[in-house]
Amino acid sequence: MHKVTSKHKKMSWACDQTVIPNIVDSYQTAGSLFALTLQSFFAAQCALVGDHLWPADVTEEVLKDPNYDFIVLGAGAAGAVVANRLSENPEWKVLLVEAGGNPKLSTEIPPLFYSNLGTSVDWDHYSQPQEGACRSYKRKGCAWPQGKVMGGSSSINGMYYVRGNKADYDGWAASGNSGWSFEEVLPYFIKIENFTGDITEENQKYHGRNGPVNIVQETEPTPEEDIIIQAATELGIKHLNEINGADQMGTTVTANNIKGNYRVSTARAYLSPIRQRKNLHVMQHAYAIQILFTPGTNSVSGVLINKDGKNITVNAKKEVITSCGAVKSPQLLMLSGLGPKEHLEEMGIDVIADLPIGKNLQDHAYAPIFYSKLDVENSITLSAVTQSLADYMLKGSGLFKDTRSNRVITFINTTDPTSSVPDIQFHHLVLPPSSSDLVDIYYKHGLSEEFHEKFLKINKEKTVITSYSVLLHPKSKGNITLASKNPFDKPLIFANYFEDPEDMERIISSMKQYSLNLGKSKSFLNAGFEIEWVELEACKEYVKASDEHLECIIRELTFSLYHPTSTVKMGPENDPTAVVDNELRVRKVTGLRVIDASIMPSIISGNTNAPSIMIGEKGADLIKQSWL
Repeated sequence: MHKVTSKHKKMSWACDQTVIPNIVDSYQTAGSLFALTLQSFFAAQCALVGDHLWPADVTEEVLKDPNYDFIVLGAGAAGAVVANRLSENPEWKVLLVEAGGNPKLSTEIPPLFYSNLGTSVDWDHYSQPQEGACRSYKRKGCAWPQGKVMGGSSSINGMYYVRGNKADYDGWAASGNSGWSFEEVLPYFIKIENFTGDITEENQKYHGRNGPVNIVQETEPTPEEDIIIQAATELGIKHLNEINGADQMGTTVTANNIKGNYRVSTARAYLSPIRQRKNLHVMQHAYAIQILFTPGTNSVSGVLINKDGKNITVNAKKEVITSCGAVKSPQLLMLSGLGPKEHLEEMGIDVIADLPIGKNLQDHAYAPIFYSKLDVENSITLSAVTQSLADYMLKGSGLFKDTRSNRVITFINTTDPTSSVPDIQFHHLVLPPSSSDLVDIYYKHGLSEEFHEKFLKINKEKTVITSYSVLLHPKSKGNITLASKNPFDKPLIFANYFEDPEDMERIISSMKQYSLNLGKSKSFLNAGFEIEWVELEACKEYVKASDEHLECIIRELTFSLYHPTSTVKMGPENDPTAVVDNELRVRKVTGLRVIDASIMPSIISGNTNAPSIMIGEKGADLIKQSWL
């Protein structure tokens, strides 16, 4: 087997055509059929995640000539888009800097997204301990996965393609952000899409077929998904064909960014097709540690990048674009002297601009209600998983090709059933018997041994359906601060979940209106699903299903839906809480923009991946309009 000579030069040996035959030859004695299968397996892996699919690391080129028109920091949901669109101009030289490496097999096989938590492709953040939430975690803080890989969080998320609500964007515009109303951002959503569903007269204004992101709108739910949808309709909730059209209120099998049998991240959609583009350079496993300014001015001159333990200064002739996400963008900005003056001085950082960076943190917190039924005959075994993986790799078929049975989402308004704007979203997770033995998703999140052991016991011989109540518009706001001025120390995340009492009231109400009533539906009763309370010591004193009991569950089993936003808020000049203007330019400095989910004035009504890609598309256009 060939040795990898460079620490970060990870060309997969399965894609090295000089290596595959040698490996296969060594197994010929085991039989030609096995050797052929092995060769097919390696070829399938190569086709899915081979390093040849992605832009090559060009650190050597950067060292020779560290001068670029634009430097884009972060190859995530927005950053990959910005790098692609800016490098469309052959006159512009663009550098894209990513702290992670190429996607892996676990990132590209759709249902394995939970397995990436806490691995090398995840920043492995946790919120700071708080009294009122995340109590049943070992660290007393909730897991906050963030992608550290080409494609960023679009490479490790659940692949839900949800735009949010028209009112979200109209609200942004109404607060003084001209250009960001729904009608103005809709063309960018359409530009993103290669929509594979039916485009009818009714939905044609909402979808496109020529974009880089493949969007699958499933029309045939699995039996488990059908049970959930039928139960929701029994509760008076409308069954929608999709929630990215004219109406968001209801229940549906959501659209996913999947193509054939693999994930379509922004790395695959926006970077893989242009991997040979000569004016786009990519640095992988490279960490931006400081934005640099021309001495004595507030004008950005470049970026200090750490690669293999060495610092490299790269110069920006036009602009630096920070697309590191709602956690890492504020960290980098504060390390660079931009942020709350008092906090920066406390950290010993010279203040270049006093700005409310890290404030206004918003996230979608959620909590579960469990249902179960005895289902021993459908237990997941290691041999069945192995066979399914073989079917996937060799035939592109089977259980691993999509996120089936876990795609139903529901939107309601708990206070006004006639409203077109939801305040709660429900996700549904279906776990067949013994599936937690193989990938214990709750253990991956860092939950306590008590919950871990009790849930494993439940799931041993039972199929479990979980209804997650997601608080879409929290009144509570958090903030992000530096732990120190060492760029390699993780920032401190203060989520502040449920600090406003109305948030707790809203999520309890959603459980009583929806989650607890699922079990009373004919669909659940006929299928044999009954409510299953995980008997936590902290909650045993309360009457089950009482408000006090539900509140205890919510505070013990709080989860983040991995949707942090709004820490580098966009707003008009007269908004003292705003950091960037409506063209995403950082105030009080020149040559610096932030283009990612952190600029959202307020969190949107749904999953944040699609809006982040939209922000990347619109942000790139704003830059082009400035310079052309």
